Amino acid sequence: MLAAVPARANSSISYDFNNMTQWLSHELAQGLAFNAGSNFDPPKEVKGYYLQPDLSFGAGVMPLDKRDFPKLTVQALQDAGGSGIFPNSVLFPNLALHLRMGLPWRGDAYFRFADATTPPGYKISPTMTAKVQTNSFGAGIRQHLFGGDYPTLTLGAHYNHVQGRTHLKGKFDQNIQNTLSLSSDLNGDIVWSINSFGLTAVVSQTFGNWTPFAGLGYNYATGSVRARLDLEPSNPDSITQAPAIGEGSDHPEQSQGREIFGLSYDRPTWSAFANGELKALGQLQYRSYIVQVGAALPFDIGRGPAIIYKRRTPAPVEPKALDRREPKPKVRRHLGPREPEQAPPDMIFLQ
Repeated sequence: MLAAVPARANSSISYDFNNMTQWLSHELAQGLAFNAGSNFDPPKEVKGYYLQPDLSFGAGVMPLDKRDFPKLTVQALQDAGGSGIFPNSVLFPNLALHLRMGLPWRGDAYFRFADATTPPGYKISPTMTAKVQTNSFGAGIRQHLFGGDYPTLTLGAHYNHVQGRTHLKGKFDQNIQNTLSLSSDLNGDIVWSINSFGLTAVVSQTFGNWTPFAGLGYNYATGSVRARLDLEPSNPDSITQAPAIGEGSDHPEQSQGREIFGLSYDRPTWSAFANGELKALGQLQYRSYIVQVGAALPFDIGRGPAIIYKRRTPAPVEPKALDRREPKPKVRRHLGPREPEQAPPDMIFLQ
């Protein structure tokens, strides 16, 4: 009789797991799509064919909307906390590198690479740990307009691809008819691949070395997020326990908007900046955000019509005064009339 009860219970757990993973896929798809649209553009103009590397460290906060959490049918899942099994939000650290190059018409182009890895034992809830690895790469182009006594308007077009994986691990205890206590290992995997195409408009104004900036951005997202939860009995030989599996997948909402704001401090050979992006269009408006700080170090590898190597022509160097002197004629002693060096031997000069 005990074998039949857990079989029904685990069948119900699989049903709940499917609903939970579908909810989890949907929530993470929206947050990851917003995170994929980030490009942290400090508005400093890169002139000529300079290269400017930007290195930044930041974090993105992706809230999970538990108002849409599915209704559970298994009491053990309710007793374990229900939606409390998952955190209210997911924090993603981010280390990003930009390599930006100036273009001749007050524009610049960039390539971006970012990596995020959580530390070992990173907890997303009291009973569950997560190991997150995600990478992204992208490219973009910007155009600067106006400036000087007027604010500078920077228009940009961006593309980012984000892919990654999260492994969840925890414990799940259940009581069978208040007479039998069973313990199982709860494991999960979340895999995502998302593309983001974005447009931004940022206004900035320089005051001395300080440049505050603010703007708006729009992103069109594609891709998918897949989630899986596995409940494995701690004692695989027990006839009273059976594994339960739940799977779900979803796509991000296609249209997302963001507000951009920040501040940069610029010196002739380096600059530092801090900026944030707040979700203003789409699910969970004004609850998803990204903050980051970074530094930029411009250096010159060429300037002018040639993109890579056409260095400044050095000023002509005047030859030394000694070089302009004519060599002194050799002094010869003559006892008689002087003969020219090239004179034929049979010609005589009379004085």
